[in-house]
Amino acid sequence: MKILIDINHPAHVHYFRNFIRLMEAKGHQFCVINRDSKMINQLLDYYGIEHYIRNKRADKKGTVASLVNLLKMVVCCIRKSFVFHPDLYVGFASSACAITSRIFNKPCILMDDTEHNAMNHKLYMPFCSAVLTPFYFKKDLGNKDKQISFNAYVEQLYLHSSQYNKGKGVLDELGLTPNGYVLVRYIAYDAHHDLKAHPLSDETKKRIVKEIAKHYRVLVSLEKDVNDPFYNDYILKISPEKMHDLEANARFMVTEGATMASESFVHGVPFLYINPLKCGNIDYECSNYPQRCFQTTDEKEAIDIINQLIKIDIDTDAAKLEVERTTINPTEFLVKEIERYINP
Repeated sequence: MKILIDINHPAHVHYFRNFIRLMEAKGHQFCVINRDSKMINQLLDYYGIEHYIRNKRADKKGTVASLVNLLKMVVCCIRKSFVFHPDLYVGFASSACAITSRIFNKPCILMDDTEHNAMNHKLYMPFCSAVLTPFYFKKDLGNKDKQISFNAYVEQLYLHSSQYNKGKGVLDELGLTPNGYVLVRYIAYDAHHDLKAHPLSDETKKRIVKEIAKHYRVLVSLEKDVNDPFYNDYILKISPEKMHDLEANARFMVTEGATMASESFVHGVPFLYINPLKCGNIDYECSNYPQRCFQTTDEKEAIDIINQLIKIDIDTDAAKLEVERTTINPTEFLVKEIERYINP
């Protein structure tokens, strides 16, 4: 079978790379299309996944810009479909895959875990064959026959113990010790679902870094280049495939990105999520693991939580195994779901 996959975020590379490896071993072929992003391209090249680069994300934020961007994505999918002739389309909330699959009358299987991306749901639901959502996903997408729930975190697609063991090579490279540093991640807020977000001020973000630096070495990851000399002593410069090992060995994480917050959780590492957007995974983790998962955009509360995280001591390996005892391996689940369309 020929399968076309659309990649729109660095995390999507990780979501599908183990799936691609397992399915290629069974003789299936892939055409991978990806958004033009330095990090996405680096990851696909690192994992040896042949890929075709499409358009960048729109510089301007807004519904019109997002729709123009979607049109470009669909055109790219159509062009590749004429050449590759896919039997199946796969993606993570990829409206481009769903729309193109209808044009070519082929099935489309999507995954999704982002409740607040309402416009995307309206775009892909009429055209996809099924959408796989994790157990904590709160939203009813309007078609119970299409929406299939699975008992796992999407981050376990690549961080489950059966597929990932934390390494310490990057720590030696940066002169770090396990639990001796804290990761801070600030995002660009340039996705469509970020339009209504009101992030913390630049001064508050700097204060957070300075507060942590009183106790631990701070490594700051910036999604968007910031020409501010304040960050010169903290900025993290590593190849993107090493980030998971840094996450897994960190004391804790402070992040505006929900993906990296949930990655920390799956590692067993505490996190503070400082983004106003609500996500089902973050809500579930904060409600059920309140000793190590936090969300706030209040400056005083954020500093109080950081001081709390500095004091607590978590057995991260035990915390990770505790989560895995209550969930499945989602990569195995994805393979089985796709095989239903291969061998109906």
